[in-house]
Amino acid sequence: MKQKSDIEEILIQWANLTRTIGKLPVYADWTFYNCKPSIDGINRSDNLKWVDFPYKFLELFSDKDEWKDVIVLIPNRSTNEISISKAIPKIDGLTYEILKFIPPVVQDLVDHSSNKEKALEFEKGVNLVFQMLGFEVTDYGQGTGRNPDGIAKTSQHNYAILIDAKSRTENYKIGTDDRTFIEYINKFSEPLKKSGFKNIYLLIVSSGFDLVSATAIKNIKIETQVSTTLLTSKLLLKLLSNKIKTSKHFDLKLFQELLIEDGEITEKKIDKLMERQNKS
Repeated sequence: MKQKSDIEEILIQWANLTRTIGKLPVYADWTFYNCKPSIDGINRSDNLKWVDFPYKFLELFSDKDEWKDVIVLIPNRSTNEISISKAIPKIDGLTYEILKFIPPVVQDLVDHSSNKEKALEFEKGVNLVFQMLGFEVTDYGQGTGRNPDGIAKTSQHNYAILIDAKSRTENYKIGTDDRTFIEYINKFSEPLKKSGFKNIYLLIVSSGFDLVSATAIKNIKIETQVSTTLLTSKLLLKLLSNKIKTSKHFDLKLFQELLIEDGEITEKKIDKLMERQNKS
C-alpha cells in the first residue's frame, strides 16, 4: 500500500478542517484548531503556499468521492484568492501579519467595543480572548448584579484578573464607575485569595480611553489594594495574535507584568513583552 506523503497528510488535515467549519479556512483557523505543522513551517519545509492548498488538494484528490463535500467548496483560483483576502478583516493599526492569526470568532471584537448595542457580544468576546490566551475564565456579564464581566485565572501562576469590558462609542473615562469596581473587587478578592490566588488585578477593556485619572486609580488602590490597568480591544487582539503565532513562547507568568503597574497598557509595553517572550 502506498504511504501518504507529508504534503498529502497536510492536505487531508486541511480538508478535514474545511469540512469542520464548512468553508475554506484562513490562517487563523489552522492555528486555532491546532493543526500541525505551522503555516510558516509548511512554507519552509514543503514549499507549499497557503493560497495553493485548495488547488494542490484538487490535483491529488479530485477523483476521490469521499471528498466531494470539500471539493464543492473550492471556487476557481482567482475567486478564491479574492475570498481569502476578504476573509481577513481590516482594522486600523493592526497589520495583515497580525490580523491573519486572529480567529474569525473574535474578529469583530474591535467593532463591538465601540458599539453599545453590542455590549453583550463584546463582553463575551473579551472573555473568549482570555480563554484563548490560556486562562481559566468564569463568565459573569450583564444581568448578574454588581460583578465583573469575567474572571480570568491561572492556578499555575497564582493570580486572577477581574475583567470589565466597556463598550463605548467614545473613549471610556475612568472615574465614573469607581464605586462599582471597589464593590466587586472587595466581593471577589477574599474568596479568590482563599482559593490560592495570591495576586488580584482589575483590567478594563474598551475601544479607547480618555486621559486616565490617576486620582480614580489611586482611590481604587487605597480601598482594595488592587492594581487597575486599562487595555484597548485592538491591543488585546494583538496579544492574542502573538499567542497563536508563537504559542510555545507565550508565558502567562510574564503576562502578569502588564498588570502590576497601574494605568493604561500601551503598545510599547506589549511590544517589549512580546519581544521578551519570543526570545525565551
